[in-house]
Formats: sequence, C-alpha cells, structure tokens
Amino acid sequence: MFAKTAILATLAASASAFTPTTPSMAISFPKLGKAKTAKAVIPTVPDEDKPLTERLGGVGVSKPFAEGFDPLGFATRADAQEMIKYREAELKHGRVAMLAVPGFLLSEDFHPFFPNLPKWEYGIFALQDTLEQSSGVVGLAGAILAIAAFEARSFKAWEVPEGTPGSEASTYFKMKTDIVPGATLPAGPWTSDKLSPEEFAGKQTAELNNGRLAMIAIFLIVL
Repeated sequence: MFAKTAILATLAASASAFTPTTPSMAISFPKLGKAKTAKAVIPTVPDEDKPLTERLGGVGVSKPFAEGFDPLGFATRADAQEMIKYREAELKHGRVAMLAVPGFLLSEDFHPFFPNLPKWEYGIFALQDTLEQSSGVVGLAGAILAIAAFEARSFKAWEVPEGTPGSEASTYFKMKTDIVPGATLPAGPWTSDKLSPEEFAGKQTAELNNGRLAMIAIFLIVL
C-alpha cells in the first residue's frame, strides 16, 4: 500500500512539471520607433547687437577700425533691412562728396561759365554769389533735375508701400533685402560680374573708405 502511494506521488510531481504557467501581465515590452532626442536651443542674436564684421558681408571693415567704422552708432539701432538703407545712404553721400572735393577746389579758380565771379572765394558765400546771377539759378535747376533723374533709377530698390506707416509690418520707407547697396547703375570694370567675390568686396570697401574721407574733407572745406 505504501509502495502504491509513493508511485502515485511521483507521477503527480512529474505531471506538474509540464503544466503551462500563466504569464504575468506586468511584463513590459520595448517601445517601437526612434527615441526622441532633445534639440539644443541656439539663442538668437538681434541684428542690432551683431558686430559690423558680421553684417553686410563685412564690407567696409578695414584698418585702423578693426570693428568697423561707425562713430555715431547708427548700426546699433538698425535691423538688417534698416542697415541696407543706411549703407545705401552712406554710399550716395560718399560719392557726392568725392565729386564735391575736387569740384569745389577746382571751381575756385576755374569757372568759365561764370567769368564775373571773384576767384579764390571759399565757403558757402561762393554759392551765394553764384545764385545771385540768372545763369547760376539755371545751372542749379539743371543740376537738381539731373540728380532727380538719376535717383529715380533707385526706386526699384524700395519695397512697395503697404500697411500703416510707422507700424512694424509696414513697408513704407524700407528697402529690399536682396539688393546690393549702391548698385543703382552698375557699370565700369569693377562690377560684380567682372570681379571675383573677394575682389568685389575689396573694391566696395575702398569706395566706402574714400567716400568717408571725402565727406569729412568737404565738411571741413566748407566750414
């Protein structure tokens, strides 16, 4: 009797070894798909805070002003679009000054159109004496019309006026951002299509430097 009981217990134990177990519901499966990685946030530097070496391609930056020539701080209060307008104005004033310096000095002694004017009369008084003559008024009117006709060519560089004047979204008195400042009438051997980018940037810087010097010079001559 004891032997039978032992045999039955052995068989029961052997059968329980092949009984399937119920899997636990706590098993976690790996998530499919790519793991998301945190992107590094790069702080945005306002255009007004950028150095002149990083604005407008660094054109106009040269020794002895390694950080750029901006004695009145115009660039510190100009965004990218406003900076283009400032550079356009700087180039135009510089070009006029470069013509004015030799013209001013030459006309003091050589003025065949106005033979009755006294020679070597410096300052603003020379212009006053010229305008007192009828031919001088005609010459001034012709010069103004010629300047206006040339300036009309630069209208295409300005944005179409839209929005409320003075608002942030307004395009009034704003220039396009895809233009080359000062390239109203590209001509001559120093245009961008005849030079390499490095050579063209060098010519632009040379023109700016000469124009800056001429603006200071004509101011001192007239003063």
